[in-house]
Amino acid sequence: MVQYRHKADTSRYFEVNVSVLNLPFCIRMFELSSKTHKMNLDTFAKFFYTESKHVLIRFSKIIMVTRNDVAKLAGVSPALVSYVLNNGPRPVSEKKRARVLQAIQELDYKPNAVARNLRLQRTSTIGLILPDTKNAYFSEIAHGIEWVAFENNYIVILCHSGNSLERELQYVDILRMQCVAGVIWIPATTSLEPYHRLTRYGIPTILLDRLFPGREIPAIVANNFRGGYLATQHLIQLGHRRIGAITRPIALSHSQERIDGYLTALRDADIPIDKHLIVTGGYSLEDGRRAFNQLLALRNPPTALFAYNDIMAIGALRAAHQHGLKVPDNFSIVGFDDIPEAEFTTPALTTVYQPKFDMGCMASKLLLRLISGENNLTVNPPPLDVRLIIRESTGKAPSKEHVI
Repeated sequence: MVQYRHKADTSRYFEVNVSVLNLPFCIRMFELSSKTHKMNLDTFAKFFYTESKHVLIRFSKIIMVTRNDVAKLAGVSPALVSYVLNNGPRPVSEKKRARVLQAIQELDYKPNAVARNLRLQRTSTIGLILPDTKNAYFSEIAHGIEWVAFENNYIVILCHSGNSLERELQYVDILRMQCVAGVIWIPATTSLEPYHRLTRYGIPTILLDRLFPGREIPAIVANNFRGGYLATQHLIQLGHRRIGAITRPIALSHSQERIDGYLTALRDADIPIDKHLIVTGGYSLEDGRRAFNQLLALRNPPTALFAYNDIMAIGALRAAHQHGLKVPDNFSIVGFDDIPEAEFTTPALTTVYQPKFDMGCMASKLLLRLISGENNLTVNPPPLDVRLIIRESTGKAPSKEHVI
């Protein structure tokens, strides 16, 4: 007995009684026969017909198993198959659940994601809007986000804003059209418009790495204030009194908190604050070099520098070398983030470590809880701890005769 069926050329299979031991051989023979003898499925099935255990032969290139096929093999209704796949809304007995799962395994059934997404008006995708894909800091965060998303059967759509509000807003609209289930947003500016737009669209959203003070928006951040304090305190303990700082062009929460930590450490050590020692950096290595040159041009330049991130610090290291300064003999530099490159600069960069991968993982987990409908989330959980990584770019303050 042979049964061959297809539905609108999108769902087709045939049933045939063959020996289980002969199944790989049968499949290989069909591949060869279809090429050399133009043998169709019916002819092939009849050719290998035997009086043995009933099995279902599947050919991945021409078969799309449906929910109805699973239901037929399991001896249940298609609706009950849906209850098993979706864990509800109605309960299913363990006996029937086991039959359905066995049928799914035998048929290698994969639910139609497109149809499901149309029904739910959302997809199993998460949008990630970040400022700079060139910066390894964000790459490590994205790794953590993707890791948790993948483990929960979600995929991540990466959106590079290039530190542009206009691009952020464009990506928000694109992600809406993609019916994403939620968004993790690392803001590039102080504008809340992207968040307001996502909220209007009904898309669950959390912040990562930055906060908007006074706004109750779920967020994952590190302890930026403590990081700035530890970096500056380290330089003070080495005897430095004129300590420069490179800050971000736009005063977002994370960079402002780092500078606040820098200022507090100076005050705690009774070191006068000189506003000329705080200069604006940017986003590239060249911006770090430019900011260092600006500090070095002062009438009374600093002997040490705290940069708001490692990119600025590495650019400053290059500038110091170009000026003939030996780091750390003549000048000390501390960065922030501990990106992989920091360990391989010459000299290796002293920096503040942030748990970047963990931050990404926590952000994904928090967003998935929002997507699942959990509303009693703690807004702004405690900041993740940071620590100072002392390498080779910091040393004792130079004696007066060696001051720049």
